[in-house]
Amino acid sequence: MNTSKIVIISLINILFLSTVSYPHDSWLVPDTYRMKPGETVTISANTGMDFPKSLNAISTDRIDRFFIVGMSGTIRLGNFEVAGNSTRATCIPGKPGTYTAALALMPKLIKLAPEEFNRYLLSDGMKNIYELRKREGTLNEYAIESYSKYPKTILQVGDKTDDSCLKPVNLPVEIVPESNPYTLNKGDKLVVTALFMGEPLAGWELSWSYPGHGESFAGTVITGKDGRAAVPLEKSGPTVLRFTHMMKVNKKTHNWESHWASLTFDVADNR
Repeated sequence: MNTSKIVIISLINILFLSTVSYPHDSWLVPDTYRMKPGETVTISANTGMDFPKSLNAISTDRIDRFFIVGMSGTIRLGNFEVAGNSTRATCIPGKPGTYTAALALMPKLIKLAPEEFNRYLLSDGMKNIYELRKREGTLNEYAIESYSKYPKTILQVGDKTDDSCLKPVNLPVEIVPESNPYTLNKGDKLVVTALFMGEPLAGWELSWSYPGHGESFAGTVITGKDGRAAVPLEKSGPTVLRFTHMMKVNKKTHNWESHWASLTFDVADNR
């Protein structure tokens, strides 16, 4: 290969890497978390790090499943539309009660330079993966990551709460509360369990935030041996909990796999 071709290929690789950004959190953001029976709700799938602002809309061809679960069963959502930087769907949850809306996005590949990948691990709550690379002496290796996302939100219809939101909805990763958030208030703590493939995740960073806090997390806690963590409900209004589970793999297309989970809900100030 002559020198000019090598230079062109090198420039293409540099351009590719410079335009790649880290994966960002995804959240489900309803236009209202609390509604009257029979009221229509629009749920936006947003992507970013400054909750709930969205940097770009999710391509509808990445949507594997979009559904709502309540005591009366499951509603499949299929009327997706892109509106500005959000991808959204509308529905009428139905009878009074608590509902969980969930979205499953199909995997996507991303290639990251060593320093980019290391910085991303530390900033997004995956210090354990950074330490693994450090122990293995692979901090200087490129990463090709397959990432998929599984955001959830909890909605309250009317005044009657129930325990349907305390059950997993069979996503690969998810955050499952032990109490209905709509029975709690600002100043309380919400205990949740982080799950991966239905099993508790121990020793992972679970973070939380709320509008106006910016791109940094408001707080972080490490899940216990049983995958549980207590999150303080510091502010009234919308709140997001999130974590990313990553593991090393040996596949032809990629060497890392990550699964992103988030949970949004509204916190009352009734004290």
